[in-house]
Amino acid sequence: MQGGFLELIDWDRRYREGFYNGVLDAHNLLKSFYREIRQGVVIDIAMGTGRDAAFLSEKGYRVIGLERSTEAIKVFQERFKAQVSCIIGDANLLPFKRDIAEGVIVFYFLIREIMDEIKTILKKGGVLIYETFLKRQNLTGGWRNPRYLLDDGELYSYFSEFELLYYEEVILREGEKDKAIARFVGRKL
Repeated sequence: MQGGFLELIDWDRRYREGFYNGVLDAHNLLKSFYREIRQGVVIDIAMGTGRDAAFLSEKGYRVIGLERSTEAIKVFQERFKAQVSCIIGDANLLPFKRDIAEGVIVFYFLIREIMDEIKTILKKGGVLIYETFLKRQNLTGGWRNPRYLLDDGELYSYFSEFELLYYEEVILREGEKDKAIARFVGRKL
């Protein structure tokens, strides 16, 4: 680890060693709101092992998954037979054209500097589904780097001009652990 960042090799090792192998189902927020996304292209930013991308592909969406870990993409390809276009790349530099997507999904990933770019890749009427940790996570569960945690109200503030379909900040119990998270679903006007 360098300066608080996990290097790419650390992510590859985590995926190779099965750190993220447990869950195959899509996130509940996506399962609840995917119907709000018109059929077409959906971009999964930081797709990890692709459980959400596979879910949307099975529902008929054309999914493009962006992931920097080649090991995560290998796990996805071994685990799911879904038709998903996987792009190996860094989310700091989103490689997408303006107005390309009917939907963008982001789960447990945060780079504040790309929030405006997320807006530009969505078509008018496109839907963003976003869920990630709050800073309160460090009070309720294991420690996480605050750089990648949201302040209360912060996620909503980035997309306040969207039609709000759903927003909550909540502490959820998952197994033995609590998760302090923000959840946003909104439509670009």
